[in-house]
Amino acid sequence: MFVGRRMTRNLITVTPDTSILKAKNLLKQYNIEQVPVVEGRTLVGIITDRDIRENSASPASTLSIHELNYLLSEMKVGEIMTKRLYTVSPGTTIEDAVVLINEKRVNALPVVVGTELVGIITTCDMLNVLLEVMGVGTPSARVELTLSSSMGEIGKIASIVNGMGLTIISIVSSISRDKENRRTTVIRVNSDDSAELCRKFEEAGYAVTTEYRVEK
Repeated sequence: MFVGRRMTRNLITVTPDTSILKAKNLLKQYNIEQVPVVEGRTLVGIITDRDIRENSASPASTLSIHELNYLLSEMKVGEIMTKRLYTVSPGTTIEDAVVLINEKRVNALPVVVGTELVGIITTCDMLNVLLEVMGVGTPSARVELTLSSSMGEIGKIASIVNGMGLTIISIVSSISRDKENRRTTVIRVNSDDSAELCRKFEEAGYAVTTEYRVEK
């Protein structure tokens, strides 16, 4: 899956000469945490709620609300915006975008073609992708198994599911952190009851770990 398929295209933007007060009001009005800053169609920065808070008067300030608003109306976005940007393109994979967000500790990435801003993708967008890939929200039953990393294991469990007349909605597998050469595999099938499926897996010799247990 690519960023271009999940990014927000209808953007709220500001220019460097927009007042901080207006930018603050936009964040509140649209319930967002950042606004891209553009000159024409060129991305030149991003202004976040954190930027505004860090450059506003201290809560202990003797300024009245009117004085503070006047101060913010005089300050311009270009004075405090973040200029060091981490961006992706529409052709960036969601996985690579997630890695970048995690490494740089940001909660959104502007999407550009060259220097032109074409969208933005946020951590919320990526969480929605995860939920979709996992099949969450679809009527289904979830089963978690511990598998060896041997070839053919996924085919075997798919055969068991199909043998029961069921279909796999999603399957996600990851290396287990606590067991060498083992994989934790989460399967979601089109059923409202996982009990029989768990029994079939256990009969086939698989360890069903659907319920989390603290190891002593």
